Amino acid sequence: MPYKLDFQQTHELLTQPESGMGYQIVETVMRDAAALKGVILNAEVFIPFDKMQKIMGRQYLSFATILMEAEQPGYIRKIKVISKEIELRESNKFFTKSTAALKADITLSSKGEVFKRFSDYKNDKRVTESGGLLPGSFATTEEDACNATTGSQAVNRYAMPSDEPAIYVFTIKPPEKTELRRGVVEPAYGKPGGGIEVIFVNGSSEKTVTGPDTIPAK
Repeated sequence: MPYKLDFQQTHELLTQPESGMGYQIVETVMRDAAALKGVILNAEVFIPFDKMQKIMGRQYLSFATILMEAEQPGYIRKIKVISKEIELRESNKFFTKSTAALKADITLSSKGEVFKRFSDYKNDKRVTESGGLLPGSFATTEEDACNATTGSQAVNRYAMPSDEPAIYVFTIKPPEKTELRRGVVEPAYGKPGGGIEVIFVNGSSEKTVTGPDTIPAK
């Protein structure tokens, strides 16, 4: 069963870095004192690892459906974002996950460089109301995004935990010399990865993010 976060929990998660495009790997303490690890999607809903195969393996499962079926806020007492370098043991769909971008040195964006962010969420919470990008958010280069012309291709290339096609694409045009970390997406969640991932270390300033545009699901 997925669990909704309350307003304060969502706010706190948005001040912390992502683990990949659209999600964070966390450890929670539940109302019954159970300690559970899992993923939080769009800073809104928590899915324990031991429930992921059952929940995410359902065909045509949308994020809206996950939210609708989720338990109401109040079940989660504490949330801690943890390292991605943990072993996901629940099924053969999961692999040890580590992301090269997180280990990479900081580089600076070039003048006129463009980036893309694929998302399952039209209301992606990492994109601010003023058209900026929150610190620690993931994207990819415009060049690499050309390899993902459908939402399903994006999910596989950027190893997203959800099987729902990432049909929403945001365009990011940061100022020159924006701090970035760049790497290659490693396999996870039964997805091959292999795309280029870029972390916006300090985010991107207002009016630098546009969209989303919509691409075909498959």
